Amino acid sequence: MNRPSRYALLGVAGLALAWLVWPDDPAADPPGADGDSAHPHRRTSAPDLAGALGKARSRSGSLAFTPQDTDGVVVSGTVIDVETNTPVGGVEVVFRSPAGEESTTSNADGTYRIRMPEGIYRAFVRDDLVLSVGRPDHVRLLPAPSAETAGVPDEALMPLVMANSDVDGMDLSVLRGGTVIGRVVDPAGRPIAGAVLRTRGNGLRPTLGTDTAESDADGHFELRIPAGFYGIDANHPRFAGVTDSSGIRVMPGDRTELTLTLAAGCVISGHVYAANGQPSGDGAMERRWGDGSLQFGPSGRVEADGSFRWVTLTEETVTLRAWPWKSPPSDTKEFTCKDGARFTNVAFRLPDQRPDIEGVLVDHAGAPVPFGFVDLTPLDPDGIGQQERTDAEGRWHVYSMPAGRYRITAQATDKGVVAATVTSPSSGQRLQLGGTGRLAGTTTTLVSGSFEVALESCTLDDTPIPIAKQRRLVAVTAGRFELDNVPACELMFMASWHGKVTVGQTLVPADGVAQVTVDIGPAHAKTVRGRVLESDGKPAADVIITASFDDNSLTARTDANGNYTLRTFSGASLYVAKGDAQGFGQVGMANIDEEQLDLQLQERGDGDEDSYEPEPDDVTQ
Repeated sequence: MNRPSRYALLGVAGLALAWLVWPDDPAADPPGADGDSAHPHRRTSAPDLAGALGKARSRSGSLAFTPQDTDGVVVSGTVIDVETNTPVGGVEVVFRSPAGEESTTSNADGTYRIRMPEGIYRAFVRDDLVLSVGRPDHVRLLPAPSAETAGVPDEALMPLVMANSDVDGMDLSVLRGGTVIGRVVDPAGRPIAGAVLRTRGNGLRPTLGTDTAESDADGHFELRIPAGFYGIDANHPRFAGVTDSSGIRVMPGDRTELTLTLAAGCVISGHVYAANGQPSGDGAMERRWGDGSLQFGPSGRVEADGSFRWVTLTEETVTLRAWPWKSPPSDTKEFTCKDGARFTNVAFRLPDQRPDIEGVLVDHAGAPVPFGFVDLTPLDPDGIGQQERTDAEGRWHVYSMPAGRYRITAQATDKGVVAATVTSPSSGQRLQLGGTGRLAGTTTTLVSGSFEVALESCTLDDTPIPIAKQRRLVAVTAGRFELDNVPACELMFMASWHGKVTVGQTLVPADGVAQVTVDIGPAHAKTVRGRVLESDGKPAADVIITASFDDNSLTARTDANGNYTLRTFSGASLYVAKGDAQGFGQVGMANIDEEQLDLQLQERGDGDEDSYEPEPDDVTQ
């Protein structure tokens, strides 16, 4: 599968809400009702289709843990609204493990304290309007909304907590959401029971699965979702989708009423059969997007029993084929779709064909890795991108690959990543994952408490590989922390504390330890003194210096000798301007009470934009 552009993240810090609101692919999920247009994550692609492909990520895994024989541990912290950076009281705080749930209620000031057995937990907040949310890993082949997942918690969205000792400052991030009260009807206005609704929009999902619901006998449904703009998908055996694709906007605390009309549309259903006549297994239904034989991309799913159901609301002629995992693609079939059209008992058959590339995926110790994903990116002009999955013995087979060179990557949670170059055709390829290591480090200003970590990518051979996020709450004691079982690679991760984000990157050795410093924690107040000089080195008298930190700013004025003094925080940005000259500076992160920072004015270039200069009445000392 070809990859879209990666985020330019290095050096980013203090990004409020970025931890939660950055979608994996903002262009991939426009509001829309057609089954063939929503979530166009392709299983294969020609080069000109690469921009429509999603990124491949596996789900979070479990960690080994041996509890000690103790009376339990005490975990305490604060529930924080990361949009307003304020505490949230009166909500249920839950720690979930295979043994069950431990819960308490946050106090009026947002704090909580709970004693529970040692173990590994998933942490979240349970409330109607205060929501724990997460940014899910990318789904390779998105299934249709299902009643089996309606209102079902998704533990992969919950941060992992290793509770092996008492921890103070284990803060939980939440967002305030709204409620959508809706009704599902047919074109004649009659209620539809059993329709499954699912929102899509800003890349966020509530951890408790309240973004998916099933309509009752009167067609009513209820969704509880974070504030934002959403489209709504619907799944029902007799209908193809929602007629109105304009979407809805949800505000914090709002109760939005909505009526959704489902249309008959065009439905194509049937089965996919292997060359031996048996059901094919799961994989992708692909639609032709262009004129060439390679211009196909996923627009639906084949289920594990070989069945499929493909829908669209658009009246058009479509060409489909099936491509299950570990198989060559099927023959193609053309359908003329109109509203109300039904094509049933459609059979796609897979040819008896040898793979162009085959091999095995093993872990760092050499053991086979079952059901892992393998991605291929072309290195030569006529190649195509493709993704494949290993079988129970770690074997993988890739079909219909033009001759040439390919970059192949694979990953597995808790086992690492690997990258190599292969040639089509070839056989006997052995991909060995790089294993895992440990992060051990310090925080700049957070002495005691916790922060949340999500893994983002591994860079191998100068190419970043997206990996499972594995959200974890990391305890900090005396300014130090440890994080086990991370991929051995040049690792990029995101750390979040009270809605502010910093990005780290370090080289993790296999079975070793990487030392890292994370710039996170409360801002350190300090007095900044300095001198402002003209471009010729003379003192700049009576000019205004602006110090900006987060969304706040303050100003000071220089004296006759160009000297200034102001009170601000570590990391604040300083700006000074006089006529066509300007100067910039940044307060250091050192944990000291006073700092010297001199600024020098420089003439602006022709392409420089004008910057804000405060009026004299705005000046404060």
